[in-house]
Amino acid sequence: MSSTFLLACLGVAAAAAVLPMNSSLMQGFRHPHLVDSSSKHAHCVNGVVPVFASATNAILDVSSPTSQFNATEIFQELFEAGSTLIQRAQKGTRTVQGTYGINGILCVPADPAKRSAVKTIEILTHGVGLEKSYWDIAPGYSYVDAAAAAGYATFAYDRLGVGGSERPEPIQEVQAFLEVEILHALAQLFRTTKIGGYQFTNIIGVGHSFGSILQVGANSKYPQDFDGVVLTAFTNTLTNLPYTILANNPAIAAFNEPSRFGRLPSGYLVHKDAISIQQVFFRYPYFEPTIFFNQVRRKDTYTFGEELTIGGVLNPAPAYNGPLSVVTGIYDFPFCLGNCSYPDNQLAKVQPSLYPGVPDSKSEVYLVPENGHYINAHRSAPLAFAHINTFLANNGF
Repeated sequence: MSSTFLLACLGVAAAAAVLPMNSSLMQGFRHPHLVDSSSKHAHCVNGVVPVFASATNAILDVSSPTSQFNATEIFQELFEAGSTLIQRAQKGTRTVQGTYGINGILCVPADPAKRSAVKTIEILTHGVGLEKSYWDIAPGYSYVDAAAAAGYATFAYDRLGVGGSERPEPIQEVQAFLEVEILHALAQLFRTTKIGGYQFTNIIGVGHSFGSILQVGANSKYPQDFDGVVLTAFTNTLTNLPYTILANNPAIAAFNEPSRFGRLPSGYLVHKDAISIQQVFFRYPYFEPTIFFNQVRRKDTYTFGEELTIGGVLNPAPAYNGPLSVVTGIYDFPFCLGNCSYPDNQLAKVQPSLYPGVPDSKSEVYLVPENGHYINAHRSAPLAFAHINTFLANNGF
């Protein structure tokens, strides 16, 4: 009897009193355990998925910061008037490849009829400073619950260098280029392999912020990977990125929270504090303080490598012609400087500039009222959830 089979049996036995599921949901995962979503509309398995990816990364002539003074100066130089830091730092390219342990949670509808009929999975890619729990924060703030209630499966994952996923070298390895390839590999995995006992027919890519940028990058390079795309907390420009990063006060993770990140290299960063997070991501008074501090406690890492390569993957995806929805809070700061309706609807620029192959009949935008950048953490999040699921249903998923 194999150790994998024994582990699966033990996990099912421990969870049997809670979840009426069998070991098939654990198929494809390392170290799996069964859980419910926040409002129990979904049965889920959390574990590690081995993902092989190969990318052409940038060679960055940037040393790991030796102090917080040094780290702050790098960002000052990056955003100073006339800065050529990125051009000077990039010294060519190199191939980076490996099999990476990606921690993720696969959720399927708890309702037996919906679960037996599920054919569509949504791959959920979170933004900078977050981890996969952003998609399932609490009852009423869970996109996973909303999707399951609508009959969809979801796979939310910790991006490379975050949460329960591997944390490789943070400057030369954990870059946006490699993360696009990991998203591509995940899409291929769910399309061609039976994961969790399911063979999915439709693959939907749902991104948040930096996760939306990675989604655009994947659509640009691999237009056939996804049958539908939802970009949240996003518009078509990175013009406001300097304001966002500076307001976040990037702090060396090991110094900022040594109990959680003390063993990480100094190229791993976090948002400095609660004020840094509210300033950019939350719009008062449209959130509950308990949910806000929940997100502050769950803040997670990002890397210098990501920050220096983020612009390299935001390229048009003219060959993608499937359905496209852009959903952003009206007060989003990172992409709209706090007003996505000025001087007109900024979301409407995404389709013509980045997705010219998507027909107008398959493209839509939605400004979420009374909402900021962390859409799922504001009181009006259910409006965004309902809009996305209606969009998917209207397009045949």
